[in-house]
Amino acid sequence: MADNPTDDERFWAQIEGDAKRTVLCEPHRADGLRAAIEERGYTNTVTVRTSPYCPAGMFLILDETAMEASWRQTVQRAARSLYR
Repeated sequence: MADNPTDDERFWAQIEGDAKRTVLCEPHRADGLRAAIEERGYTNTVTVRTSPYCPAGMFLILDETAMEASWRQTVQRAARSLYR
């Protein structure tokens, strides 16, 4: 590890990974939202997905990394409980 954490590539990879988000929106809003994200330079951080179930006029912001980690933890906890 570097003397200064901000010089370490792993530090920045962690920051970028932690910042990633997925935005769900209505299908007709996707192009405008993608354009706004690109204009602000967030294309590596924000992914846009459409959903017909997204409430009208709303964006749902998801942290898929955290959701996956929570799911893995739940599965591991259930597996451990089988051996108790």
